[in-house]
This record gives sequence, C-alpha cells and structure tokens, in this order.
Amino acid sequence: MFRIVFRLFALLVVLVVVLVGSLFLISGERLAKIAGDQITSMSGREVTITGSLRPQLFPNLGVRTGAFEIAGTTGDVPLISGEALSVGVDLWALISRRIDVKEITLVGPALNLVKDSDGRVNWSADSAGGTSSDGGSQPSEISLAALSIQDGSISYRDDAAGTDLLFERVNVTASMSSVEAPLTTSLTFVAGGQTASADIEIVSLPSLIAGEMTGVSLSSKIGQNTINYTGDASVDGRLGGDFAAVLPTPSALLALMGGAETSLSAEFLPIEVSGALAMAPDKIEVASGSYRFGENRLQGPLSVVLTEVPFVSATLTTNALNLAFLSAAEGSASEPADGTGWSSDLIDASGVSLLDADISIQAASVDLGSTEMRDVSLMITIANARAVAQIQRAQAFGGDLVGRFVVNNRNGLSVAGDMEGQTVAIQALLTDIAGFDRMRGAGNTELSFLGVGQSLDQIMRSLSGEGSLDIGQGDITGFDLAALFGGSDAVGDRATTIFQSLSASFLIRDGVLTNNDLIVSATLFEARGQGEIDLGSQRLDYVLNPRVFETDATRGLSIPVRIEGPWAKPRIYPDLKFVAKEKLRLEQNKIEADAKVRLEEERQKVKDKVRDKVENKLRQGLGSLFGD
Repeated sequence: MFRIVFRLFALLVVLVVVLVGSLFLISGERLAKIAGDQITSMSGREVTITGSLRPQLFPNLGVRTGAFEIAGTTGDVPLISGEALSVGVDLWALISRRIDVKEITLVGPALNLVKDSDGRVNWSADSAGGTSSDGGSQPSEISLAALSIQDGSISYRDDAAGTDLLFERVNVTASMSSVEAPLTTSLTFVAGGQTASADIEIVSLPSLIAGEMTGVSLSSKIGQNTINYTGDASVDGRLGGDFAAVLPTPSALLALMGGAETSLSAEFLPIEVSGALAMAPDKIEVASGSYRFGENRLQGPLSVVLTEVPFVSATLTTNALNLAFLSAAEGSASEPADGTGWSSDLIDASGVSLLDADISIQAASVDLGSTEMRDVSLMITIANARAVAQIQRAQAFGGDLVGRFVVNNRNGLSVAGDMEGQTVAIQALLTDIAGFDRMRGAGNTELSFLGVGQSLDQIMRSLSGEGSLDIGQGDITGFDLAALFGGSDAVGDRATTIFQSLSASFLIRDGVLTNNDLIVSATLFEARGQGEIDLGSQRLDYVLNPRVFETDATRGLSIPVRIEGPWAKPRIYPDLKFVAKEKLRLEQNKIEADAKVRLEEERQKVKDKVRDKVENKLRQGLGSLFGD
C-alpha cells in the first residue's frame, strides 16, 4: 500500500516537472499560432498575431502577444484589431501534446463593423473563411473557459445610410465551461456620453454562430433606463420572447444610438413597454403589449415595419388618458385670455416626419385640461409628414362630438380641422377653441378651419373657415340688455344677459371672423348683431341691436350695444346718441300718429256734414217733385 502511494506521489512530481518544462519547450511563436488558429476555427476568419511573445505561468500557462488582427469578410478594414492578446492554456492537455485554450484576454481591441454602399457587411458568417492548426477543427471542438475584453471599442458604419456609431471603453467578461454549456457575458461601455451595462446569457453559442435561433436572456441598463429580454435570438436579428423596457430618460437611449438628444415633456415620462416580442430584420411586433407614458397606460397589439420611414400600426385601449398637460405646456387657445397675444414661439412639428402610422385608440375618458371627453374612439393616421386625428365618436363639452384635426408639415406647417357638436356646452367649447368664456348654454355647432404658419400667432392670424351656432337657453356675461331698458346698471362683470335662444353663422378670412346674422331671443326683447372678431389680434368690434317687444309702455324701444376692444377686457356700452334719437323718433311717431288720428276724425266730421247736407238737399228736391 505504501509503495503504491509513493509511486503515485513520484508520478505527480514527474508530471509537474514535465508540464513546466513543456511550457518552455514550446516556443512563444508556436503558442501564438495555436491561439490564432483556435480563434480562426471559432470565428471562421483569418487571424494574424504579431509583435513580441512572452511566456507566462499564472494564472494559466500561456503567452502574451503583441498587436493582432482578425480579418473581415469584405473590404480592407479588419473586423477586430487590438494592442495585445493574452492566451492561457490547459496544463493537463500538454501531456498529450494538445493545447486547449482556457483563457483569452484582448487588450484594447477595436471591433469594426462596416456595411458598404452595396449592402455587403464585413461580419457575415456566410463568406467567412480561415484555417486551423490541426487541419480543420470545428467550432464544436472548441472549449473556452473565459474571455475578457479590456478597454475596447466598437464602431459601426453604414455607407448607404450615412450612419456612424462609436462605442468606447468596452469591457467584457465571458465564460463557457464547454461548448455545450451556456455562454454568460457581462459588459460595460460608453456611447454618446452615456454609460451602459448588460448581462447576457446565450444557451448555445454554436447554434447562434450557425445562424439558428437559440435561447438568450438580456438584462441591460443605459443611464437610468433598463431593458430586459428573455426568449430566442439569432445573429440575423430575429427575436421571439418576453420584452420589458423602463425608460425614465429615453433621450439617453437616443444619444447612445447616435441620435440627436431631445427633451420629452416630463408628463410623458417614464416610458414603459412590455409584452411578447417578435422581431425580424424588417418588422417588430408586440402582442398583448402594455405601454406607459407618464400617467397614461394603454394596452394592445403593436407592429412596426422597419422601412426607411417606419410604419407603426396599433389597436390600443385605455381607461383614462390624461392630456391636460398639452394645453398647459404648448399654450392652449384659452391661455392668452389676458390679452398678451398668442405665442410667437416656433412650433417644432418635425415629429410627424419620423414615422407613418395607423393607430386606433379607444378610451373611456380623455382629459384635455379645459374639458373632458368620454367614450372616445380615435383614429390617428400619419403619412408623409401629414397627421390626421379622426374623432369617430366622443362625448365632449357636455354633448356628442365628431370631427378631425390635421397637422401637415410637408411644405411648412399648416393645421386644419372640421368639427360637429350636438348639444355641447358652448362656454367650454369657445374657451377651448378661441379663449372666449363669456357665453354659456348648450347647443349645436359646426366649424371648419385652416391655418398656416410656424407659430401659434401666425396660424391664428391666417385662419380661414366657416361655422355656425344654434344655442338654446343661456346667458352672456358682461352686459345686461334687460337692465339697459329698465335704466339699471347694464354693464359690468356681474351683468348678465339671459336669452332663450341664440343662432349665428360666420365666415373666417385672414384670422378675422365676420358675422352679420346673429339673433338673440329673450323674454322681453330680441337682439340682432353683426360685426367682426379679430382672432389673430384678439379684438372685438361688434354691435348688438336689441329691441324690446312692443308694449304700451315701450312701443318697441331699441338700444344698440357696442362691444369693442381686446376680448380679455372689452369695452361694452350703449350708444346713447342712438338712444336719444330713437326716443325722439318714437315721440315724433306718436305725435304724428296722434295727429293722423285727429286729422282723420276731422275729415270724418267734414264728410258727415257734407253727407248730411247732400241728403237734406235730396229730400227737399224729391218732395217738390212728388208734390210733398
């Protein structure tokens, strides 16, 4: 027993001596070539290792090289180049004069991905070639215990699209205990000023290299943003699995991909997307998707066709959609009621050029800030920088609303729309559209408009269109026509004209609304109106001509009211000169009427006297004739 133990111990000593000696018996150039052949066998590409070669003992037996290159499949740009390559080999494999690579460390490598103007890529596996030191070993025979990349870089250039991306300070650690085992990878890098990290597990690296779908899991972080994926993937960009992204700062993600950094309104953030993801090189689909934009959450399927201008189609539903911040952030029509005028800030409508879309949205409620819409059916269509939002059904402003709104940025910015409302709250409607809040009531309305300009001020000054109002019972604040006839204070913030009905039609040209057929009916009077409302300048020049229904006391008295000046604080006053003239006219009419009555009475008396005389003469003549 002792002899057996002694011999085993002696054998181990001899083996260690042989192994250590073998390291120095194999030249550094020989080890470098073997390492290059191993990588060539794995990648299918020619590997060149140059520079000084230095043996090392720890942590594995091996060699550290100088500069190295791995050729691409097209062009003169190497797929990978680097400052140094450190190779560690398995000690026990030396016994059989076979070397298995246990560790590869790449120092300062640069991965150069190039797609030329003809669409050819330098990383394609189809045309890859290379040689192997053992006369043709395949990737399935390779074992790689650990791979690390120190301070590397990745560049991507697309000559046809003009894309040029650069990822710097790339650090990677990877391990795969055997070719059948999963490859686990951790990496960090910097791009576009953003720091990113990711943990990746590939179930079968040989299957992935062969172009097959294989299991993949990804957990990544880009700034404060996280993206996770679990499912299948292939090297040609196909994906199928569960996807989840939380993006509190999506601008960081755009900067990472080389896009211009843009600021989204805080109310849109965070953005969250999750669902069953299916991705092909030309299309992305999300089944049973869930989407969050700030407070707003939507659900439904979505697909994106990856053409030069992506095409998005989706059918989405939501319980509540809060868009109140849009009117507050962009300056709603009701905002400039203080008379300061419309905003002259340039409107950036470039977003309608980024994609084409057909998106259907069904919402139980939509909060627009000044009003709330319920039971909303909305269809959004975007084509060639022209967006159309079609309201197919909605309960808004207290009534039913249908219509559409168009933003066209093809040749400068223009906006257009048409709307039809049934039994809508007029105050809410006019406040939201034109910032006018002095009229209340419910009724029917029609409106169509077109505006052109790069700012809200330019658009309002260019408006053209037409419309009509037909309102039931309501009131107008700022003046009291009934009090005007009674001699009371008729003008002021608390003064109110109550009416039974109101109807009007109007035309809009160059931002000026013109009306000449307003009819307001009340219990004591009827008013007719005409004038202009300068929407661009927010000024009024309008005349109301009310007339009291004729009674014994008033006999149809009419007192016109002029409304002029800025609509935030218009001057409202009766035309007293006209009132005096009107009273004088009525008195003259009364005098003339009385005179006509008296004249008629005198004429009748004269007629009666003449008739009496004639009758007497006739009687006398007839009596003489017949001998009476």
